[in-house]
Amino acid sequence: MKNILKVAIGALALTAATSSFAGQYPFPQNMKHPHGTTIEYADTDMIKAHYQKWKKAWYNSNNGWIYAPEGTGSTVSEAIAYGMLIAVYMDDQSMFDKVYSVWTSNGGNGGGMNWRIGDGGGTGSATDADVDAALALVMASKQWSKDSYLTDAKKIISWIGTNDINGGHVKPGNQWNDAFNPSYGTLANFELFKSVDASGPWSNVLSTTASDLKACQNSSTGLVPDWCDWNSHKPTKTSASVAQTENAGFFDDAARTPWRMAWAYYWYGNSDAKAFNKKVSDWLIPTTHTASGVNSGYYVDGQPELSTKRRFVSSTFSGGLGLATSSVDGDDAKAYLGTTYKALSSLTSCETAQGCGEGVAGEKYYPATLNLLYLLLMTGNMPNLYDISKFTKFTPDPSKAPSVSEIGGTQMQPKDTTVGLSGFWNWGAYHDKLNIGTKMVPDSGSSPLFLKEDGQIYAEASMEIGPEPEWTKEKAEAGLLKYPSAGIAMSFLANDKKGVNFNTLGIKAVRVTMKSSGPIRMAILNEFTAEAGAEPGIFVPTSSDYKATTYDMTPYDQGVKGFDNDNFGGLLDWVDKNEAPEGTQIVTAVTGFKWEVKDAKGGIGEFSIKSIEFLDASGNVIDPATITGIKIQSGPITGIKTAVAPAAAKISVSGMTISAGAAQDIAVFSLQGKKIASGKASVTVPSKGIYLVRVNGKLSKVNVK
Repeated sequence: MKNILKVAIGALALTAATSSFAGQYPFPQNMKHPHGTTIEYADTDMIKAHYQKWKKAWYNSNNGWIYAPEGTGSTVSEAIAYGMLIAVYMDDQSMFDKVYSVWTSNGGNGGGMNWRIGDGGGTGSATDADVDAALALVMASKQWSKDSYLTDAKKIISWIGTNDINGGHVKPGNQWNDAFNPSYGTLANFELFKSVDASGPWSNVLSTTASDLKACQNSSTGLVPDWCDWNSHKPTKTSASVAQTENAGFFDDAARTPWRMAWAYYWYGNSDAKAFNKKVSDWLIPTTHTASGVNSGYYVDGQPELSTKRRFVSSTFSGGLGLATSSVDGDDAKAYLGTTYKALSSLTSCETAQGCGEGVAGEKYYPATLNLLYLLLMTGNMPNLYDISKFTKFTPDPSKAPSVSEIGGTQMQPKDTTVGLSGFWNWGAYHDKLNIGTKMVPDSGSSPLFLKEDGQIYAEASMEIGPEPEWTKEKAEAGLLKYPSAGIAMSFLANDKKGVNFNTLGIKAVRVTMKSSGPIRMAILNEFTAEAGAEPGIFVPTSSDYKATTYDMTPYDQGVKGFDNDNFGGLLDWVDKNEAPEGTQIVTAVTGFKWEVKDAKGGIGEFSIKSIEFLDASGNVIDPATITGIKIQSGPITGIKTAVAPAAAKISVSGMTISAGAAQDIAVFSLQGKKIASGKASVTVPSKGIYLVRVNGKLSKVNVK
């Protein structure tokens, strides 16, 4: 009994001791930012799993190092500061104190830490690390109610103002000032410092830094370089440039800048940060379509750096650039931010630092660390603990996540040559059946044509695909690669493998009127492209309303001019250009067109096509029957707006027989679009009910009582 009592008392004491170290804001904080778009449907268990994997690989609990930049032989001040930030928001005080002890014992006792320890070493501070460590200490003082953290933060902030700032300009570090690093322009940090250190230079630093950032932005893309010349404000290189073998551009340092601006807008509504990210977003969204369409490096004019080492999806760039959209209003920006969250969710750290990138799958220190910081910020799990008053607590709601939606209207039957869109009848939906995350409305094999209340037939689909597998030669040879697909296709002929000759038909352009959201790619189906998905195509403009876009069908390289995106007339990057047919071949055997959702890390898209028209050299619409050989209804169908139409003038009902006058073609459909009967003058239906009756291309609702 005494032993049981001792155990019980010990357990209570342990519980009390443990709870005393719990933070005031344990993870997940789930606090909506006062500005910008917060992802309110995040899976916080996923973020925690990312954290645990990252911590296992990169944190050494014995010496407090965050292994960086490669392997296990060194750490850098940037990594130590990032580790402090992550520990604060994951409520891991033990880790925070060990990591911070590395800072204080390596030149950072009251100031900036030496930028590198371990392999090679290095003296002098790096400003980005200095400002992040100071901010982390301020947050730690609130998280764990410890005044000494705030005291230390104030010392470092004062030191930064004297050592890392020159006349309001942000230096690279306390020992050099050869160029401006835009990703060191941490407006959120400086806003905080203005509150913590009212007598400091921070108002001037904020305005000067905002001016420097604006001057370094490319006028077309909004991109900034890793390093920006103080005088010309053009891209330059310094001894600190990470990308030593490349021309100056938007690479690993600069990739963080939109995230820095998102942070400042999220917390403070900083107008300069919003303007910066607006310019980036205006280029980013139509150029890359989704965050997993982002290349891992660009020149500031927007041209991707296409070396092998940069042609992949990375948290550094997909997250860094994607977060620009969090500062921007509009459905397109919100949808893009959703793809950023999805891409970051799918990318995780290596299991171990040793061998990472060389046999050990996953992301290295830098992208894996930024992955966590990006996810924490965008999901409301990186609030300003120093002034929490403007942040609103919320419960993540999975129903707010983008999802496949139902389609309104009456679905038509597939392969019905009496029903079409713009005179074309052969439409079909398709999706993979691989059980890798694909969902679609309508179902594969059914018709995507829907009759709406305005009497118009539309082609519509809502789709979600899973992530594409990472290609390896071994997996490809073993047949283990499963690629997701979902979309709709329109074929000209009954035999959808046989094409038509655009040259013979005089087709010079195609005009499509549609609205869409998400990454929807339109492609030319043809007899010559051997592999599905390798057809020339182009991502369609996103729009919440119907928009007509004309595409030039003139052959160009291995596609057509209207699909050219500086890549052989519209081919995707993975297509073998040596095997792909020429555009001059393709236009002689076009079987049709398809529209499908494309996103390397999995994504959602939906669209509605109102019309598709083929134009001659003068811009005139070519009669669809000339292309297909079948004449069908091509204009709006009238007479279906009332619940029970008194039948049109030439329609009458007698018992189970529906009549339409002598010599009139008549077809009867169920409300689901299934053909019940057809004939001349009259037809007999099998049962009572409401039917859709087509006479001379006009559709009416008829009640057989």
